[in-house]
Amino acid sequence: MDQTDFDVIVVGGGIAGCATTLSLMRSAPDATFALIDNANPARFKIGESLPGESRRFLHYLSPSIAERLDQNIAKGVHTRSRVNASVWQSRDLQETPASIDPSGESWHINRASFEEDLRAYVRSVCNNGSTTSSKLINANFKSVLRNSDGWTLVVRSESGEEHTLRAKWLIDASGRKATVAQKLGAKTVKADSLIAFYTVFSSTDVDPDYRTLVEATETGWWYSSQLSDQKRVVVFHTDDCDAPAKVARRLDGFMDLLHADTVHISKIITDVDYRPMAGNNMSYPQCTAAGSSFLSPYGDKDSQWCAVGDAAIAFDPLSYQGMITALHMGCTVGIMLARQLSPSTELRESFNFNSIKNIFDTVRDDYEQKKQLHYARSIYDGEFWARRK
Repeated sequence: MDQTDFDVIVVGGGIAGCATTLSLMRSAPDATFALIDNANPARFKIGESLPGESRRFLHYLSPSIAERLDQNIAKGVHTRSRVNASVWQSRDLQETPASIDPSGESWHINRASFEEDLRAYVRSVCNNGSTTSSKLINANFKSVLRNSDGWTLVVRSESGEEHTLRAKWLIDASGRKATVAQKLGAKTVKADSLIAFYTVFSSTDVDPDYRTLVEATETGWWYSSQLSDQKRVVVFHTDDCDAPAKVARRLDGFMDLLHADTVHISKIITDVDYRPMAGNNMSYPQCTAAGSSFLSPYGDKDSQWCAVGDAAIAFDPLSYQGMITALHMGCTVGIMLARQLSPSTELRESFNFNSIKNIFDTVRDDYEQKKQLHYARSIYDGEFWARRK
């Protein structure tokens, strides 16, 4: 590896990490970065609801990224969400057409493909003449050390070879685990113990239902949306301390709960003859953390590090806020980095880490208020719901 010294190192090449690097390059084209990522684009990734408002952030990062999204929607890689339907405030299904949303229709995206497109664009920027000193490195983060000159990171490539990298600023975009920040002494504060069990189904029949479906039950809530290639994802959200969490870990238990507790999602799975998928080194159901959390602290102005995306603030999937906030955070942190790398004291002081902290705090406070209000509207009063009301 020829280049080992950078202005910024970003660990994590998901939505937040890519948005941060692209925003940095937009605001400071001469800045150098290393984006460290080890994603497998062939592996299914949960989290597929992309709000229409996301388009303005994608266009800000690059018009070609927004164009690529449109092209993939036309090709069927991603699907449109035309209606939001829920059983929540009553036992009747309530529908809200996407056409009345002021931000426009949303999409059910192939998350792995979408993130790979973002990384491909970052890679093209790195290979483009004036920015060849920046790198997208396929490697695992191993260790970090702060010294008087800045940050020193050790990463390990797929071949097992270790490389030492140095930078002035360090960005943790590693997701909910906040792998880098944890090594720096930061702590993830969890507001609840929500977990999500998900299964991807496939069918040879035609599925005419493009709604985003949510069904509340006594012990949690279910979600389903249609994916591309005649697939559908079904997700069950509950607390890890509740009895259904033990049952849902097995496929037979997951299916029993699905058909016993839901009406509309169960009907779609039955009517379209959906079957759980297998293969690709993944078995279902899969389980992942889905609760609300935040990092304390988000970063540090003096030592020059900052978390972004789920590493900084993770959202309940009910909010549909994770991806759009990751884009927003990435764009904002990229601008902050550009200012901090400027030789102008006035620019550095005009928008610094304290500005980022205030923005993150505002986002979190607004989210917590809306989350509590939404859960309070549920018709159920069991232990799962009592913890949230």
